Amino acid sequence: MKNILYISSLCSPRVIDYIFNTSVIKPGLAVQKFHRLLAEGLAFHNKYCCVETLSIIPVVSKSHHQRLWNIPSEVIDNIHYKYIPTINLPVLKNVIIFIYAFSKTTLWNLVRRREDKVAIFDVRSLTVTTSALLACKLTNTKTIAIVTDVPNLTMRDSYQQNDVKSKVINSFITKIIGNFDGYLLLTEPMNEVVNRHHKPYIIMEGLVDAKMVANTNLLEHKSSERILIYAGGIYEKYGIKKLIEAFSKLEDDDLRLHIYGHGEMEKDMPYYMSLDKRVVYRGIVSNNIVVERQLEATLLINPRSSTEEFTKYSFPSKNMEYMASGTPIVTTLLPGMPKEYIPFVYLFTDESIDGIYQTLNNLLLKPKEELNEFGYHAKQFVLENKSNYSQAKRLLSFLEEIDVFF
Repeated sequence: MKNILYISSLCSPRVIDYIFNTSVIKPGLAVQKFHRLLAEGLAFHNKYCCVETLSIIPVVSKSHHQRLWNIPSEVIDNIHYKYIPTINLPVLKNVIIFIYAFSKTTLWNLVRRREDKVAIFDVRSLTVTTSALLACKLTNTKTIAIVTDVPNLTMRDSYQQNDVKSKVINSFITKIIGNFDGYLLLTEPMNEVVNRHHKPYIIMEGLVDAKMVANTNLLEHKSSERILIYAGGIYEKYGIKKLIEAFSKLEDDDLRLHIYGHGEMEKDMPYYMSLDKRVVYRGIVSNNIVVERQLEATLLINPRSSTEEFTKYSFPSKNMEYMASGTPIVTTLLPGMPKEYIPFVYLFTDESIDGIYQTLNNLLLKPKEELNEFGYHAKQFVLENKSNYSQAKRLLSFLEEIDVFF
């Protein structure tokens, strides 16, 4: 039995719903979903492992007015959620997290045999990662880093790169990342940048919920309007401006473009909606709502430019979610996307405004039955090959393999 300490900002669905509904600034849900699916996948194999979290609560003083946080432990779907109590004030919060995480991780490690335990880290959670990693090193515990972002590239939306403090943080993250015993990475090119000491690693570009039903009759969920959906960061470099301008060239009155998410272009959404009433900005909503709306849509769109440097080191989680919905996805050919996905996605071969327009126009001319069948095969592919149960099994096998190195 492998004892796993999962160190991140992962919260149970109940807790993250409370934080989301009461926050002034909403927490990122994509990160929560990734770690929840992976933790649930590991816990599904409870004959082989026991999963306990050490979770920081994803709030800061400007995002949530509640100052004292002491959430009781809970067990959901075989995951033992344990939260770090803290006071939500600058500096004080990090000091408390550091001390608590160090002591908790040390105690957890001391009562377990070396060969039966492993700590898995989300390295984006910097304070708890630094503290818990130190405790693991002192207690000779194997550590695995989940790296979903390369510092100074894909983290640029979280930190303003011209800010001196942010550059120091990114430099520190880079040094911390080099101290793990193994890595879970999204793409193969990440290994060259992250894993400079050539430690064991596994590529896991994403995962989908194994509980989703592979329903073939997806047409019954479709809206009477033909809805195109984009859900993710609202940034020009992600292709949002080009998508809106390309969509506006389409002439049919029954078409709608629904945009979900937040980012620098939020402020421009009222302008675009005034130019084209068919463009609707929905803002930030819970992931459950986004998933429901994806089932109703005609097409799901990811127009992210394939020429940006950071795309080599990322695989958008939205692509996995899109495919799992059964609604066809149309995307750019991102460098980080494995070739096995290509038969199951429509591609923007020309990423200009006219190219995006032509691709959308051609797809919208297809019979709805053809689109439904294409989307169904994409859903079937990810459920059979990329479910959180199967991906977690791969990770458990990887953990057994690296035992021979230590």
